[in-house]
Parts: sequence; structure tokens; C-alpha cells
Amino acid sequence: MKDRHLALIVEDHHETAEDLGQILESIDCGSVVVDNAEDAVKQVQEKSFCLILLDLEIKRGPDAIKGHVEHGKSVLRTIRARYGDYNGNAFTLPVLIVSGFARERDPAVDVMKSGASDIIQKPFVSGHVSERIRQALQDSGRRTHDACGALPAHRTVNPDDEILLAIPGDRIRRRRTRVIVAGNPVELTDASLKILLHLMVARQKGAMANKVDMGANAEQGFKGISNLRNELKVALGNVDIVENKYHGDYCLIDRVRIGECAFENLRQIGDHAISTLVEQLQGPPSGAAQKSEGNSTKFPTHRHRS
Repeated sequence: MKDRHLALIVEDHHETAEDLGQILESIDCGSVVVDNAEDAVKQVQEKSFCLILLDLEIKRGPDAIKGHVEHGKSVLRTIRARYGDYNGNAFTLPVLIVSGFARERDPAVDVMKSGASDIIQKPFVSGHVSERIRQALQDSGRRTHDACGALPAHRTVNPDDEILLAIPGDRIRRRRTRVIVAGNPVELTDASLKILLHLMVARQKGAMANKVDMGANAEQGFKGISNLRNELKVALGNVDIVENKYHGDYCLIDRVRIGECAFENLRQIGDHAISTLVEQLQGPPSGAAQKSEGNSTKFPTHRHRS
């Protein structure tokens, strides 16, 4: 049997999932069906898909009773954090939102700004849906299944290798910014971005970043570092790039190499604390240079997606 495209259908309505599967079969595309957010994330982590059809209003887990739009949006965020490559025209892993009810319209429009490739409205018109799927595959560089093998994949991080950290600064959604760690994209909240910038400034100065300077209470623990570590897991897996020294002092591990950062994109976020950290990061380093020749990529200024 010849290789063909494989799609993930995330839909908790059985008949709708069957309809989508039949439409995919009509264009020689196989499918895997899940009906909840937890199983969807697991499938994305374990398999390589060419296309994802995502209903917004899905259940959180297999034992949940009621679906909610936020669960579908959460799945999209996870997908785009793991597969955020953009070819200049479209994301290289297309995600088509399946939207059925009037109350879903505003969230559907919102997720278009958050990395969705297209919206398919219910009830379906078979020819219309198949054409939208074909177009999404073509735009993403997946016109044939053979082309899928040439597209960038998520890189497994070797804990012993140098880890390049770069910030192209794309604003994927209102409060998230794209960062590249070990070649993998991850979207950080503003709070975690600030923590990361503090650690980068500390590296630049050959110093430590103290939790108080990063907004923590001197007498309490610091959840900011834990939150950053959790967000970076999408790119790093179980590799931890933040080291806890003592008395609330933190630093990036020695294997982290700081690459190019799009400072202007970061300034355009409009957050005073981020802009201040950018100014410090742009200053001359007190120690050795933090990047090696040929080890980083310059990023252009991007327009923000609101």
C-alpha cells in the first residue's frame, strides 16, 4: 500500500468525525480520530501528522462529560508551540478549525490569529471541505505525501549538546512570544519571557539572576522559574536549562549559547519591563562573547499578530 497523508481528527461528535474521515478518504488521506484534548496532545507527541482537523468545543479528557471551547484552543496552542515553522505563506503543519455553532464564531476567528490555518464551517459541504483541505496541504508545502518528509520536524534535544537560544520575537498571540530553543519553537507567556530575559542578562553580565529581581518575595519560593521550565518542556523535553544555585540565585546552564534576538520585535510588545531588559541585553558583555561564528540566525522585524 502506498504512503499517503495522515490527518488527526479531533472531534467529540461521532457522526461528524465519521463525515470528516470519509471526506479525507475521498482525497486518499488516512485519519486518526480522538474525541478529547488530552488524547489529541498525546497523538501529536507520539505520531507525525500531515494535517489536523480540530473542533474547538471538545472535552478535556476521555472521562469528561461536557466540551468547552477553551480545550480546543489549548490543543492549538500546544500544536503551534511544537510545530511553529512558517514557510512565508503558511504554517508547515496545517490546522483547520471545525466550527459549527454561532457561539463558536468569535473563538474561531480568534484562533485564526493564534495559528489556525483555516476554518471549516458545519454543516459540511463535501466538495468544499475537500478543496479547503487540499489547499491547506498545498500552501504548507505538502501537496504530495513525499513532500512531507522534507519538511522540518521537531528535534529531540541531546542533553550533552550545546543548546542554542534565540528570540525571533514573533507575537503569535496577544501575550505569547516565539522563542527558538535547540532548534525547536516554543511560545512563552510574557511572564516567562521576562524570566528568560533576566537569565540572559545575567549570563551577559557573568552574574546570577536573583528571584527578588525577577519579582519574587524574599521569604517565599519562586513559581516563575517553575512556570518557565514547564513552558520550555515543549521544546526541550526533560532537559533543564535553568540551574538553581543558592539563596534564590538562578542561571542558564553552561551549554546554553545565546544566539540572535530580534530586539526591535521585543520592544514593540510595549511592556516596560521587557523593554528595559532588552536595553540591558543589548549592552556590551562583561565576559566572553556569547555566540560563536555561524551559530545563530538574524531575525527580521515581524508584524505582531493581535
